[in-house]
Amino acid sequence: MHPTHASPRHAALGSVFVVAQHLDRLGDVVLAPLGLTTKQWLLLAVVERAFGGRHPTLTEAAAVYGSSRQNVKAIAHGLEAAGYLRIVRDAADRRALRLVPTERVAVFATSEWAAREAAFLAFAFGDLEPAEIARLADLLERWLAAVATRPDQPPPAGVPDPGRPTTTTVLERSTP
Repeated sequence: MHPTHASPRHAALGSVFVVAQHLDRLGDVVLAPLGLTTKQWLLLAVVERAFGGRHPTLTEAAAVYGSSRQNVKAIAHGLEAAGYLRIVRDAADRRALRLVPTERVAVFATSEWAAREAAFLAFAFGDLEPAEIARLADLLERWLAAVATRPDQPPPAGVPDPGRPTTTTVLERSTP
């Protein structure tokens, strides 16, 4: 399944997935005292930071979070059960559900949490220099902007998509 001479694209994509797995696992350990998972923390961060103080709908949050509405709804229900979020019907559009953080999210503004976060970030980035981290952040932001605008379905094999590279992807090359 692993080619001996992976292209830089293959290596980068594979590494991003593996790094994400490790960060998910480590984040779960850090967040365990708060009764949260990394996925729940990320949804809270999206709700709190991506909408300029406005309470997003479930659909809006799912688009920014990068997952299906169904998956985000399940995560939101877990956050609601833990007391971090309320899911409320929109007053103007009764079909829409809005995600409203509760006062419990204030835990992230405490000095204790700031210290835990700083320690986690230092651990997660290891010996990377500040300039390298800044470059990585820039590259990931650009990559995310490109990936977030892609359609959910890749083009059929052999059909060039003007919005995507025409090289073979990891998934297309992998064999079980």
